[in-house]
Amino acid sequence: MYMDVFFLLLSIVVIVKGSDMLVDGCVNLAKFLRVPTLVIGLTVVAIATGVPEIAISITSSIKGSNGLLLGNLLGSNMFNILFILGLIALIKPLLVKREIIIKNYLFALLSCFVLFVISYDVYFGDEFYNVITRSEGILLLCFAGIFLYSTILGVMDERRLKVEKGKFTAKDAVCILIGILMVAISAEVIVNSSVNISKWFGISENLIGLTVIAVGTNLPELVTSVVAVRKGEIDMAIGNLVGTNIYNIFLILGIAATINPIAISPASFMDIIILAITSIIVYIFIQHKKDISKMEGILMIGLYIVYIVYVVIR
Repeated sequence: MYMDVFFLLLSIVVIVKGSDMLVDGCVNLAKFLRVPTLVIGLTVVAIATGVPEIAISITSSIKGSNGLLLGNLLGSNMFNILFILGLIALIKPLLVKREIIIKNYLFALLSCFVLFVISYDVYFGDEFYNVITRSEGILLLCFAGIFLYSTILGVMDERRLKVEKGKFTAKDAVCILIGILMVAISAEVIVNSSVNISKWFGISENLIGLTVIAVGTNLPELVTSVVAVRKGEIDMAIGNLVGTNIYNIFLILGIAATINPIAISPASFMDIIILAITSIIVYIFIQHKKDISKMEGILMIGLYIVYIVYVVIR
């Protein structure tokens, strides 16, 4: 068991470093293509920092570890929307552009609604059997395609403006390739170690996914967002978090469900409801004054701590 803990912690470090290399390479590529920072955050950075979740979710789906898969994705979205967004609001009050509110954050709310609907739709006998089928996985992928397409249209419009062109070197290409390998290998180890640890202590895979793995695999989002805000790139930071939450549900969960249908436990279904409610609360914060204040950031972090206490007690 001790070796499983060691390999879990080591793999989280490796997956974070691999993601860091991957993000650096992808951002340089995006700048070379003259893509503005908001679009970089919504697409390149969001997908790149989401690679740990992609790798772990696909591995979990193949192994049939549904609790780990859903715990990782739902825990990641809660960590992004409450803890990371709240933390960067403490660093600097976040002025949110109208474009993010109307188009992108509403799309994030849509992803929560769609997830709720497809997670509670199959009826057998006298009870509901919650499952995300392969056809529903394909539906999620279609939504991911729609979001990506709409974002690309935004890129086409933005490129008409003057955007400074960056450099993309062979070193950046190597960083992308090595980063992908580090993430893929460490994801396999994380899943295996987490399953073994959960069995040893008699706790659920869902709890492991919601806490240890969700926080560990979201360190790239945390670091990227904090650095972006400190450098004045607020659009990139918010775009990264909102884009990651959208892709987690539409893209990653869509891929996983297409590989294997995903059974939804009562605990996971409750987490889906909580995610939807907290997403609406954050939307109210943003919509009220078009920003997130430090006090609201403290409240968001407090809500995340309450949620973690709840899932541990549960």
